[in-house]
Amino acid sequence: MAIQTTLAALADPARREILQLLRRRVMNAGELAEATGLSASRLSYHLRKLREAELVTDSREGTTIWYEPNLTVLDDTIVWLKELQRDGAISRASGYDVKSAETRRSVSATRRVAVEPVASGKAKKQGERS
Repeated sequence: MAIQTTLAALADPARREILQLLRRRVMNAGELAEATGLSASRLSYHLRKLREAELVTDSREGTTIWYEPNLTVLDDTIVWLKELQRDGAISRASGYDVKSAETRRSVSATRRVAVEPVASGKAKKQGERS
């Protein structure tokens, strides 16, 4: 699963709380709703997002659906974050000046002329009126 999907799923505090609860034990929707104070519809929404990110798996036992965490998905995200952290440390150690780089980027961005398509099929310059 993509790192972006994982990070998006983890961005919401309610989903992080659900994962924390599921780390302790497998739970069903009723138990999760009671523990989090979420309505059934909100809990369902958050569980769907966690399943889409493959952070939660579910299994049926009769009419009960049991949820459990699948935190192995975090491995790629953790590796990516560690690399990002390491690259930041290398930049600082090499004397790379972040503020100077940002200034250079903003100056070069103002020099570019962006072109965007319009409905007539012609292109217009950014800031030009229709």
